[in-house]
Order: sequence, then C-alpha cells, then structure tokens
Amino acid sequence: MHRITLQNKHYLRRLNMLIYTCEQMRVIEENADVNGLSYVEMMENAGNACAEKIHSTIVGLNSAAKTVAVLCGSGKNGGDGFVIAKNLSDKGYGIRLVLTNGYPTAYESKIMYAYLEDKPVLVSDLKQNYDACVSACMSAAAIVDCVFGIGFHGRLDETTSKFFNDISRSRAKKFAVDIPSGLEGNSGEIKSDFFKADYTLAITCYKPVHILKPASDQCGIVSLIDIGIDEKCYDAVGSDVIVSAEHNEIKRFFKPRNPAANKGDFGRLLSVCGSRNMQGAAVMAANAAVESGVGIVDCVFPEAAYSAIASKLTEPLMDPMPSTADGFLKADNLQRIIELADKSTAVLLGCGLGLCEDTVRLVNGILANVKKPIILDADGINAVSFNINILKETSAPLILTPHPGEMARLTGLSIEEIQSNRVKAARNFATQYGCVLVLKGSNTVVAGPSGSVYINRTGNAGMATGGSGDVLAGIISSFVCQSMSLQSATIAGVYVHGLCGDNIEKKYSMHGVTPTKMIGEIAEVLSNFE
Repeated sequence: MHRITLQNKHYLRRLNMLIYTCEQMRVIEENADVNGLSYVEMMENAGNACAEKIHSTIVGLNSAAKTVAVLCGSGKNGGDGFVIAKNLSDKGYGIRLVLTNGYPTAYESKIMYAYLEDKPVLVSDLKQNYDACVSACMSAAAIVDCVFGIGFHGRLDETTSKFFNDISRSRAKKFAVDIPSGLEGNSGEIKSDFFKADYTLAITCYKPVHILKPASDQCGIVSLIDIGIDEKCYDAVGSDVIVSAEHNEIKRFFKPRNPAANKGDFGRLLSVCGSRNMQGAAVMAANAAVESGVGIVDCVFPEAAYSAIASKLTEPLMDPMPSTADGFLKADNLQRIIELADKSTAVLLGCGLGLCEDTVRLVNGILANVKKPIILDADGINAVSFNINILKETSAPLILTPHPGEMARLTGLSIEEIQSNRVKAARNFATQYGCVLVLKGSNTVVAGPSGSVYINRTGNAGMATGGSGDVLAGIISSFVCQSMSLQSATIAGVYVHGLCGDNIEKKYSMHGVTPTKMIGEIAEVLSNFE
C-alpha cells in the first residue's frame, strides 16, 4: 500500500476510509479553530446535524409521548447535547434533560446551556434525582447519550454505570453522540459498563472504537456527522489507518491482464511448507495460491509427506526433499532451496513446516541467503522467534502473518497485551523490523514498515479454524508474485480472504466455513475485481 499523501488522503477521506484517534481529532479541531471555525460554531454545527439525524430516524415512530431524553455530561460532549435538546425542542419534541455530572463546566457548553433557558425543557440531576432520570428514559421515544464522547478513559462511576444498565431496558431508540459513553475511543476493548447504542453519530470522522471489535459491535449503526471542518485542517494530522469499507480502493490494486501474457508473467512461487503430520497446510497454501492467479507454484516438502501431498496437488510442481526421522524437512536441503528461490518471484515459508532444530536452521538459512520476497507464516514465524534479529539482518523483503499467539512469541508480550492494542503492537513491530506484518484475528491489522496501518473488516468467526491461515498465506503470496507491492498484496489478500469466508457463511452457515470451501470461493471473489 502506498504511503498516504495529502492528495490520496483527501481521496480516502471522501470514501470515509480514514479513521483518527481521539488525540488526532483534538488537533483537527484546534486547526479548525485557528482557521476560523470556532469551538462554539463546531459545537453548534455538531448538535444541529445530530438533531436532524435523530429527528429523521424517529419522526415516523408511533409515540404518544414524543419525548426525547438527552443525557449530558459536564464537558464538551454535553454541550453537543444542549444544542440537540434546543433543536429538537424547536421541532416540537418534549425534552427531558439529564445532567449526569452536574451543570456544565466547559466554556462552550455553558453558552449552549444558556440557550435552553426559555425552552420548555425539564432538567433532572442524576446524582440528586436518580429515579426521575430513569423514569424519563423509560418513557422516551429516544435517548441521546452526550455524557463523555472522546474524553472518556477508565471505568464509569458506580451511579452512571447503574444508570446505563437500568435504561438499557427502555424500548426507546438509543443514540450515542460520537462514542457510546463507557467505551474508549482509541480501542476496541470493553473495560467498563457502557451506553448501549442503536445508533452512533460519529462527529467528523471514524475513531478506532467504531471499527475495532468487540467495542464496534456496541456502536450500532454508525453515521458520520459533518460539522464543516475544512479539508486542510486534516493535512497536518498523520492518519495511517485505512478501513476496508470501500471495495473500490482494493480494486485499484488489481491490474488488467495482457491478453498476450504467458504463465511467466504472473510469477513463480516457491512454497516451502508441510511436514509428515501437517501435509494439509502445504496443500491448502499451494491450492490457494493457484486459485489466486499465480503463474507457477513449486512446492518443496519432506519426502515423508510425498504420497499425502502429491495426491491432492494437480497444478503445482513438486520437489520432495529428504526428511528427518520425524518427517520434517532436513536443514541439509538449504542449498537446493536457495537455488530454487533464486529462480522464483517469492517464497512462502512455514505453513505446516513443523518446529524442530532442523526447521530453525533451515528458516534462518533461507532468511540469511535469499533476497526474494519471503512470506513467513506459522512455524516459519515460530522458528524466527528464537533469533528475532535475523529479521533485521536479512536482505529479503518480508511479510509476516502471525496470529496473537505467534505474535506473543515474537515480541515477548502476553496475548492480552497484544489484543488490548492490536494496532500499536502491529505498527511497532513492522516499523522496528522493516516488514509488513499481518496480525490475524477479528479486524485483522496490516502494518507497514513506514508505520501505515490498515484494518480489515471482511471475514467472520467461522473462519477461526485450522487451515484458514494457510489459505491466507497462499493468497498473499500469489498476489506478491503478480507484481503487487508487498503491502498492497497483503491488504488485498486479507480482504479477499475475508470475503471468501463471508460468501461461504451466506451460502451455508458460519459453522460451515472451511478452508477448502474458501479456496473454492477465491475465483468467484476475484471476478469482482476484474
């Protein structure tokens, strides 16, 4: 994937593909203020736009009360709520204003609260009249959460936590302004009780919480709210996180094939995969690469696995090599593998390779001597974890595809630490070792050596099955051989892999998603990119 320049940043923003952290959002607002759009104007624009969205959503509801409960904190998010309350009151809604932390303290919010003085708005303080606040929400047509927004960290206080749980039983439509209160904007983690939203109105841009699971699942339907910030206010803010929401951006990676092309034009993949007890990994990776369009696949695997692998491979070439007594590739095969790698476009290393002393020596030897792109998966990654510095010493451009457990072995971090901030873990590793890193899992993260990060949103839990990663490795390797850049090939591979899983789920069920079915789906998915 190309580095994000100002020109393509604007293009991607128009596609709603960029997301920004809460800290970046504050800088954007500062830039807007400096450029003539004051904080008061931004608050008014946000509140009015949110009110219009809420009104258009609930206007057709059959509600005798036609009341809206607006929950306001003491900060700037509460100020948005006061504008929403004023706007909806002007439209004829009965407004019940719930102050969750007393009167406003932010300067702009105080101004907006003053606008309500002549409005027929009933105000209740959560800490002083809890039951009345709950009652207001239970009888409302809509509840609007303007308690914390991007300012929340840690855990809710006991009263607010209980309040959110109590009102979750209300049949009202529930709207969160910017971020459901109780969720942290920069994370997909859920650390606290939270406002359970049917709709989230994201101010100006997506934040990580809107994209990353499991928190994103609690945001309901997310809509972007434009508050009039000029495009140039984003230019000084580095955002390298791209969302796969738009098929068209992925499609740009696929180039039309020359009608006069031959198989040599689409690359040659050397697959060094498989062992006696894990023949299927080599088979699935090779077949996935073939289905993804590579010109030639040359499979190196242990002689001990020959019968099992050969019976399931039709298109690839086969190079069985001497194996250890346990059925792994011998390290003595290194020179022959290097010679084959020199004739290849890229090398896929590790799927089902097994882990033993010979594997470690072989993987290190390949990394030390091969200069072609290497896609390192599974036991290739595990072997490297014994000598992580080889990643800095190799001349080969690298793609690593760890799941959280393998990532933990690579980094020395716990799985919990990695999962708590997947973007940070992936970005730090990719920049430190100069590679493209795929941190697999829900919302697979692709990080590049420049620090750019891509979050994938295709795929489903049915794909969490043995062999799924081998299919992914084969797809990515195939795209590398077909002249995509390493990062583009990885982004496209992750996206296509997820679409295959999604298609299988629709045709059968989530329980029916298998790697073999995914391989059979690749050609149909790729037809959408031609």
